[in-house]
Amino acid sequence: MNVEIGPGIVGGALQEVRPGRVLHVAARDAGTATTLFFVHGGGGNKEQWRFQWRHFSAQPVNLVAWDAVGHGRSPQPRVASAYDGAALVADAEAVFAAHATQRNILVAHSYGTRLVLAWLLGEAARGQGSQVDGVVLLGAAPLGNMGARLLPGWLGRLPLPLLELARPILSRGFRRLAWDRDADPALVAAEQAATRGNSLFMMQALIAGAPAIDRDAVRRLPQKTVILAGESDGLVPYVASAELAELLPHATLERVPHCGHQIMMEAPTVTNAAITTILSG
Repeated sequence: MNVEIGPGIVGGALQEVRPGRVLHVAARDAGTATTLFFVHGGGGNKEQWRFQWRHFSAQPVNLVAWDAVGHGRSPQPRVASAYDGAALVADAEAVFAAHATQRNILVAHSYGTRLVLAWLLGEAARGQGSQVDGVVLLGAAPLGNMGARLLPGWLGRLPLPLLELARPILSRGFRRLAWDRDADPALVAAEQAATRGNSLFMMQALIAGAPAIDRDAVRRLPQKTVILAGESDGLVPYVASAELAELLPHATLERVPHCGHQIMMEAPTVTNAAITTILSG
């Protein structure tokens, strides 16, 4: 059962984005040639982009966001293959194909950054000319093992029924690692409530199916990229963002003070400024 998160700022509706894959998709058509695509992270949802959605709704840009399968208001299949990285990338490509315009910017968070990199690398490997003109990456997922912080040690090895019993431990641990200690308590509580319906089956499957990233191929990606790293992010160490910024040939890296992993919500002004930088580039 999906958690009811209300109509929210972003909104949207269920759509079949490709045969057999239904997602909850939101699109604001401003009738312009520039579109922002928002890709949330593992366990997140498109309403986490509400501060950006509200800000850029007042500007002449189109906006698109969606709940990945298993998240938000999208279906939650109990089949591990539904959460394979290749399937999630194919979903993103399908949403993109339906809404792409002359100029397209991808804005991604956490696990979503891994999907975006896999998407762009897939385009390059197929010899396609990319329609993606710029990228903003927030709390970028490490290029290697993704599960160490989310399901550490013995928790990561538990069978699913026992892991469900350990959910309160995981929830407290995530809250401690993901948020700056001075984050707005009301914001933290609202996000905790919105993610209580996330299936640990889904989270295990996401981590197991995370797409591999070829570091050498990353060095050849042409898109201008801005990477934001929260100063107090306990899920993604700063060194991981620095490594990615070093690999990407056209990347800049900004360390965001007094901010944890949930950068687009904890530091919306900084996030909006980074997006504006790409838009104006």
